[in-house]
Parts: sequence; structure tokens; C-alpha cells
Amino acid sequence: MRAAFIAAIVVGLVAGGIVAGVRLAMGGSGSSPSSANLTEGTPAPAGSAAATAQEFAKRWSNGQYETLYALLDPASQAAHEGSSFVEEYEAFADETTETDLQARVSGIQANVAMLAVHLATAYFGDLEYSTTLNLVQTDGRWLVQWDRTAIHPDLTGDLRVKSDIQRPTRGKILDRNGVPLAITEDVRMLGLNRSLVTDRATLTAKLVEFGFAQEVVDKAFASTVGLNQRVAVGPVSDDKAEAALTQLAPIPGVLVYFESQRVHPLGAAAAHVIGYTREFTADELAEHAGQGLRAGDRTGATGLEASQDAILAGHTGASLRLVAADGSTVKTYAGYDYVAGEDVVTTLDATVLQAAQARLGSRAGAAVVIDPRTNAVLALNSSPSFDPDAFERNDAAALAAITSAAGAPQTNRATHGLYSAGSTFKLVTGAAGLAYGGYTPSDQIYCGSTWDGVDPPRRNWEGAQGPLTIAEGLMRSCNPVFYEIGLTLYNKSDGTNDGLAAMARALGFGSATGIQGLGEEDGLVPDAQWKKAKKGELWFPGDEVNLAIGQGDLLITPLQLANAYSSFLAGELRVPIVLASATATDRGEVPLSAAQSATLRQGLKLVTGPNGTASAAFWNAGYTNFGGKSGTAEDVGAQQHVLFVAFAPADAPVAVCAVVLDEGASGSIEAGPIARDIVLAAEK
Repeated sequence: MRAAFIAAIVVGLVAGGIVAGVRLAMGGSGSSPSSANLTEGTPAPAGSAAATAQEFAKRWSNGQYETLYALLDPASQAAHEGSSFVEEYEAFADETTETDLQARVSGIQANVAMLAVHLATAYFGDLEYSTTLNLVQTDGRWLVQWDRTAIHPDLTGDLRVKSDIQRPTRGKILDRNGVPLAITEDVRMLGLNRSLVTDRATLTAKLVEFGFAQEVVDKAFASTVGLNQRVAVGPVSDDKAEAALTQLAPIPGVLVYFESQRVHPLGAAAAHVIGYTREFTADELAEHAGQGLRAGDRTGATGLEASQDAILAGHTGASLRLVAADGSTVKTYAGYDYVAGEDVVTTLDATVLQAAQARLGSRAGAAVVIDPRTNAVLALNSSPSFDPDAFERNDAAALAAITSAAGAPQTNRATHGLYSAGSTFKLVTGAAGLAYGGYTPSDQIYCGSTWDGVDPPRRNWEGAQGPLTIAEGLMRSCNPVFYEIGLTLYNKSDGTNDGLAAMARALGFGSATGIQGLGEEDGLVPDAQWKKAKKGELWFPGDEVNLAIGQGDLLITPLQLANAYSSFLAGELRVPIVLASATATDRGEVPLSAAQSATLRQGLKLVTGPNGTASAAFWNAGYTNFGGKSGTAEDVGAQQHVLFVAFAPADAPVAVCAVVLDEGASGSIEAGPIARDIVLAAEK
């Protein structure tokens, strides 16, 4: 598109052609120009017409309009007051959005000099055109017989150049109920015009006393923009507005003003999923020169602010026209259409986001909530979190605290945290046993205190529970039940068709969920082919039984975990959605019969019942209409992370919540109540 604009500019603006490399015919001092030739760029003889033309071009290029006026002949000065002359050049620069202008003498004939003008603009790219200077000899000097066509050949009579600029306001990001998650607001700011500051030390002391950090004030004073350009120190809260106006605003160089700023009302509760914006870099501004971007303009940096930037940001509209005195258009030089910033509506729920962040508290981990009826994401939280508006304010002190904080608060654990699934994976193992292992809902498997199906024997986490069905095995999270299923699946595998890995992938593990608008990790479902390719080793029975209880090389994200349980409840693997405009695309049916699904679902309900591993957090606490599954997984060394997936109402769930805590001892006791309370918030 930019090329088309430049083409239009060349056609519209170039009068007399673009002249380059023309040899100049110069005359001697005090006489009419002669046929003497000089290579372009060579200074003309002092006192010559060419020398005057070169000096005119130089002063114009440097923006020295007042001294430019001194090169006009007396008649031109009589016809044009100095102030109005300067205003003509300033108006042309303003209307064309000039950022740089370079004029040079490209040729001279008789008493007419041709100027080649290269005009760089903020909104219309680089413009090339030529214009002429009429030169007259007055009292032995060559001067310019000036009119407005010296600026541009189209400026005859009352015609003038006019630009129309329309800049969009960034669209809102809204939750499913219209609650704003990101908006652009006018924020009261305090800034400096450093060219007017008379006592920096005293002013700095007063700003620090007012509440601005020393490094923030120093950064404002050290800004590389021009001294007379406004630089921000920081926002002024409403309760300090009067003090700013009465105590600071009267000081020379202090400015109190309003500035549009991106604001994220939920703060840390939505920081990872919504994200924040950043300023365009110098390289990006250069790459998009002439497209209406200015220093300080912002673009999406992370989260939905980044992925939906094209929709949210819109596009500046601009036109550059030649107009008559009545405002009518004589000619259009260049332009592009205005595109308004549009709102983005999400499936998120502000109340659930806040509840999830509050319940995670200071614990490192993540929570993801999905409505299994639609596979819409209601909340996606990571902890520790951060204040996204620190990035919007360019708050140096706050940013330093965020980047140096323990626990990597900018990491989105919900989509990029990779964990073992622990016993939450036993749903997958039970499903694989029913679908591929030959087990029936009524079959019982012995749950002993140890299991000796492979060497060395493996201990159960609790004492012997006797024969259990798969549903009852879920209820007590009995390792031997799922070890036995894993070994059965291994023995049925031919080395290329592993039912356990197949079921895991059927529920979405081992690959990105496909959620639109957020980056994510693929995770890993290990199997014989992977181990051979990655480690050059065979897949042993011990590998399979490790996988059967969610350990070994298995890696999942909290988003995948929530999506897997949502997919199980719905009977089909679907893409989770966080944008209201997206579709929860069906990726395939979960390969279970209705009876098989029912027994697994019953097992998840038993987990939260009076005899389940999570009875303390659910049944015994009065929460009797839930299903769920806990998990405790070993990490490197002695550290463990804990997990819980909860859903409710048990028979017609409207919310599934997966909680993962980076450290803990019991998924049921620590992660279970958190998941329970978040689901309760989603049910309201």
C-alpha cells in the first residue's frame, strides 16, 4: 500500500520532474548567470545568482525561515511581511507533517533557479518535487523575487496545502458481560518543559517530595528529545491533583496535563491473558515511516493486547490535499483510509478472574477455568502476577521490581508452565484401560499396599484397599490399580500402537490446544517412538507404569489439563476459546462409549464424596455436588507440585477448574479448596 501512496505522491507532487545530477551553469559575481559549469554540490562563486539560490536552499533545509526572509528582494519584502512569510513556511511544514526537508539547487537558467525538494513526512512518506526561484539583481546583489510558488509550484493565488489526520482510539477488551479488561482513559500527568526549568536541583527535590522516585525524575530530565518538548514524569492521582496544581504547576517548566493511557482495571488478575502495550521501537518507527506513527505510539506487547493488536489499534486516516479558499478540494496528493479501533469481546469473566487470583494468593502456580458446555475459557491466571499498568506508565521503579522479583511473575504458567500431571492423569489411564485394555466398568483390580508387576516393587501411597473398580480406583487414587492398567496396555502394545499414549492425545495432551490469541507450549506425551528418537533407548514396562500415574517424562500445561477434563465431560476434544468471535473447533471424539464415560464420571464424583481422597475439602465441608481429581507429582529433588481439577454441578457442569501449585504436599488439601472456590465463583 505504501508503494501506491508514493506513486500517487510522485504523480501529484512532482512539478517539472525530479531533477538529479544536473550540472549547474553559473555566472560570475555581480553579473547574469553565464555558461560556466560546476559539478552539483560545488559551492557557487560568491555573489553569483547560483550562490544566492544555494544559500536559500540551505536556510530552508535548516528551517531558518527568519534568515531566509533576508534573501528576498525589497519588492518581495514589501509585499510580504516577515511574520507572514515565516507563517507560510511553518504552515506548509505543519500541514505536510514535515519531519525533514532537504532542498538543493538542481539547475539554473538565466535568472531562474530550479530547486529539487525532498520532503520527509510523518503521515505521507517521502515526497519529491521541484520548484523554482526567480532571481533579480538589486544594488549589485542577487536576491529572490518571492511568491508562494517558491514553496510549492501549486501554491498559486489562494490555494494552499491542507492535511486531514484522524487518529483512532485503541479499542476496549471486554469480558463476556461487557466489563472492561483493557481501556484507554485520559490520565492526569505531570511533565516537564526542560527549556523553561530555571533550578533543576530545587525542582527535583520538590518532585521527589511530592512522591515521584528519584530515578523517575532523573530519567525525565535525561530524555533525549528536544528540551522544549514535553517529557512525562508520571501520573498524578486524583487525591494529589490539587496539590500538583497549586504546589508544582506554578514552577517554571512544570506541566500538568491529561494524556491518553492504556489502563487494565483488573490489574494482576488478568495481566497474563490480557497483557499490556509497549512503545514502538526506533527501528519499527523507521520501518513504518510515513504511516502515521509517532514517537511514543504504542502497540500490543503481550497477551491479547498483542495478538489482537490489528483489531484494537485500527489505523490512522490521513489525506494531503490542495484546497481553495472555500475549502474545496482542487487536488488530492496522497491519503489512506481511517480505520477505527474495534473492541474485542472475550469469553473471560472478570469475577472469576478476580476470584482465581485471590485464591491463588501468594502461591506460585496457575488456574484455568473452562465452561465445558462451550469450551469457553472463563479465567486464565498465573501466579505470581504483576501490575500491567507499570508497563503502560513506563514506571522504571515498578518495572525493575517486576523483572527482579522471585518466581518469574511475567511467565504465564497457565499456558507455558510444563508440569507432570500426577494423579490427575489417572482419568486418562482409566479411559485407556476401558477403551483399549479390555477392562469393563465392573472389573475389579486389587489395590494393595505394594505392587510387584515390575521390578522393583512399587508402594502405594496408602495402605491396601482391596479389590476396586476403575471408578473406585479413582476415588482412592490407588496407584496399583493404574499400574496394573498401564502394564496391561504395555503388554497389548506392539511397540507402535500404545493405547495409553493414544488416549492421552485423544484428550489433547502432547500438542498445543490451538487456543486463538495466546501462545502456548505443546507439552509431551512420551512413548516408544519418542524415547527411541530422543534417547536412543527402548520403552520398558516401567516407563508405561510411570506414565499411568502421570509421572516420568510426561509434560502438560494447566490449560491442557483443564481442556482435557472439559473434553472428557463433553465427549469430544475441542479447541478452547478465549475470544467471543472464535469457534470451539471439534478436533475429534473421545473414544469412549456412554457406559465407559459414565463409570469414569462416577469415579470423579466419588473423589469428592465421603470416601474420596478430597472428602475434607468437599463432602465434609458441605460441598456435595462436585466432581474432581487430585494429583501430587514429584519434581527434581524433594520438591513436589500439586494439582486439582474440580467441576460442578457434578451431573451438568458449567465450570471446570484446573489448579496447579508449583510446590505443595497434597493436591486434595492444598489445590482442592482453591479449585472448589473458583468453580463456585463461576457458578454464580
